[in-house]
Amino acid sequence: MRNLSSMMFKTQTQLPLYSESIESTCNLAEGDAIKPTLVFLHGLLGSTQDWEKIVAHLSSDYQCICIDLPGHAGSQAVTVNDFQHVQQLIIATLAQYEFEHIVLVGYSLGARIAMSIASDRAANWPYKIVGMLLESGNPGLNNSAEQLQRGLHDLAWATRFSESPLTQVLPEWYQQGVFASLTNAQRTTLITTRSEIQADYNGFNGGKQISKMLAATSLSKQGYLLPKLQSAAFPVSMVCGELDPKFVQLTQSSQLEHHVIADAGHNVHADQPIVFAELVRGLVSDGLASNKLMNRDAQQSAA
Repeated sequence: MRNLSSMMFKTQTQLPLYSESIESTCNLAEGDAIKPTLVFLHGLLGSTQDWEKIVAHLSSDYQCICIDLPGHAGSQAVTVNDFQHVQQLIIATLAQYEFEHIVLVGYSLGARIAMSIASDRAANWPYKIVGMLLESGNPGLNNSAEQLQRGLHDLAWATRFSESPLTQVLPEWYQQGVFASLTNAQRTTLITTRSEIQADYNGFNGGKQISKMLAATSLSKQGYLLPKLQSAAFPVSMVCGELDPKFVQLTQSSQLEHHVIADAGHNVHADQPIVFAELVRGLVSDGLASNKLMNRDAQQSAA
């Protein structure tokens, strides 16, 4: 992306959210179907740069669009009220590109945003989704006590992000249990990279913008989305790393198609990029097959 060597045509847009589109140079048809565009949504504290290795493996075959979420990197000046507001901004961002249908790939917060899109898709989503890959994403809390506890937890972190420099908050953020598989070197690199990315844009206080996004998209405000994911009209697949026991349990109990990846922690696409890219390819194939079957059934019903 910003450092990706440009074998393919790349476009960047700033509004409403910063995004990068890397255009495939190959035939966009797969058999008798048009290949979908891959849309990538990063996690909290991330950016489009997080997907560089994945895009490097996939953009020769697919158009790839990566978006900086509100409060992050190139979209750092943008604040939102809730998940629906994030959806509206993503819709407006994608409207600048041309495609027929998409596969959504989301990591952590990005996966939860994708889940909210799946949940509200019939009412609000104008683009045809043919697949969704959810990496280390929590489908929601199923009781009010858990929601209250998580709300207080996220409020505490949001306050810390708002009041203290990222260089002070991030060392403790990356000590949380989901990041237990990180080595000291990996943790140090993440802290440095995340701090630098947020500091690079327009002089904004990156921590305050992260705080606003965390508060607006707290898991406590998400709702329990698993039933709607289970009944989605397109393939939905969950993926997690075997070194992330919390998400192994969530993933295996989801009753969705799922993959537990060896030698990977919370961030599978960083730990095992080639394996992750192949999962995306597999989901694309499943989505195209499912879409073809639905079209055939619709034609038969009409006849």
